[in-house]
Amino acid sequence: MNIGIIGLGGVGGFYGGLLAHHFEGDAQVAIHFVARGAHGAKIKGTGLTVQSKGTTVVGKPTQVVERIQDLGEMDVILLCTKEYDLDEVIIDLKAIVSKNTIILPLLNGVEAFEKLDQQLEAEVWQGCTYMVSRLKEPGVIDNPSGRQKIVFGRTEGVTDRMLQVDTLLKVAGIQSICTQEIAREVWEKYILVSSSAVATAYYNCSFGVVMRDHPTAIHALVSEAASIAKAKDIAVGADVVEVVMQRLQAIPFDSTTSMHSDFISNKEKTELEVMAGYLIREGVRLQTDVQTYQKMYAVLKDKQGKYTVE
Repeated sequence: MNIGIIGLGGVGGFYGGLLAHHFEGDAQVAIHFVARGAHGAKIKGTGLTVQSKGTTVVGKPTQVVERIQDLGEMDVILLCTKEYDLDEVIIDLKAIVSKNTIILPLLNGVEAFEKLDQQLEAEVWQGCTYMVSRLKEPGVIDNPSGRQKIVFGRTEGVTDRMLQVDTLLKVAGIQSICTQEIAREVWEKYILVSSSAVATAYYNCSFGVVMRDHPTAIHALVSEAASIAKAKDIAVGADVVEVVMQRLQAIPFDSTTSMHSDFISNKEKTELEVMAGYLIREGVRLQTDVQTYQKMYAVLKDKQGKYTVE
């Protein structure tokens, strides 16, 4: 089985490194990376180092290529890019995928699955991951807490191919859950990350300050995102708003979101469209109230790339 990892940052680098380490020299499973620049050169030279709560492993893939088109035909692709790069990635994927290719996206948001499923002749699964990991330096991925988990599947049911991939992930040391309830899992995570990303960026503050000083606003965001899920017939729990609010309360006070960090860094590209734009478009389409998202999106859209002044 040929497994390709596209996007060798904190998520793809971590999982790809564990897979490459475990299956190095294996006659039945080959791991392939797409990585370029100093990161790709380091991996080609000495492998990909993965640090995880006091343990270190080095993954040496079968090959490292710079372009998706150079991967060749893969059996499974773990897609771990940023969602704002997805449209370009889909164009490249069309050159190498077939109806026999499995694509498992581990991107923030829910739109990636919808786009991939609609635009590619491939078997696309839904997936999400729970971890905090980062590209520490070229060739080195760091997951300080050691916590990690992949959840994946299709609402239509669990197949033999899914169980096969689930087994491969587990033997490589990856916490993996294969489930038919994947849409609920993905959406409950999305409601949390979307609302918190928009709120922390809008108010320019940490999780704790949002929960302490802006409880009405964060509750409104969570409620609006949950309403979109229900309008799309996603089987989220009846108490999803309360569940997400409790999870937000449990996040360390001084933590913030990656989107807020990108705004602070004045990045031209952020996940604003992923975290807010998609929900607003779906709200308009489904005639569901998203006025809090619309208000905050308008402000953040104007501030993107010029959030802070030197």
